[in-house]
Amino acid sequence: VIGDALGWGIVVRGKAPCYVQAVDPGSPAAAAGVKIRQFVYRVNGSFVLHLDYKTVTRLVMTGPRVVVLEVMEQLE
Repeated sequence: VIGDALGWGIVVRGKAPCYVQAVDPGSPAAAAGVKIRQFVYRVNGSFVLHLDYKTVTRLVMTGPRVVVLEVMEQLE
């Protein structure tokens, strides 16, 4: 996900694992295919399933403008 002047366009929440709560339409995250209810698995190669949303958000915000997110969905 390549951030723009407004950021990446996602909101993450949860204690561990954290999940995507919202994706702004037309945002870089939406263009990359990020969807609500996906769990954040890795951020820039770092395993984050055991981290809360505040820590994951900090990793995204303090990293480079290009963020590599690996997400996973719950099987129904």
